This record gives sequence, structure tokens and C-alpha cells, in this order.
Amino acid sequence: MLGCIVKQALAAWLRQQKRARRLTVEALADVDAGHVIDHQTVQAWAKSLDTDKPLPISR
Repeated sequence: MLGCIVKQALAAWLRQQKRARRLTVEALADVDAGHVIDHQTVQAWAKSLDTDKPLPISR
């Protein structure tokens, strides 16, 4: 019984790690392609969330 639970937990952890790696590789490819938003733009957007007219998300 315990062995089965450990096996399931390990399989779930491995799936999570594979997904995290895939997302990281995709994110790095976006950076390499120049698909980034500068820090000041992100800060302005975040500050605007507390206002009556939040800025749209930059893409």
C-alpha cells in the first residue's frame, strides 16, 4: 500500500517537473525572440490596478 502511494506521488512529481521544464524552455524562447515587457511598464500596470482605470495588459 505505501509503495503504491509513493509510486503515485513520484509519478505526479515527475509530471510536474516535466511541465515546469517545458514552460521554462518556452519562456526562454520568448525572451530570445524579444517577446518581453520592460520593468517600468510592468510597474505602471501593477500600480494602475488600484485605480478606477487600470491600464490594459501590454503584449
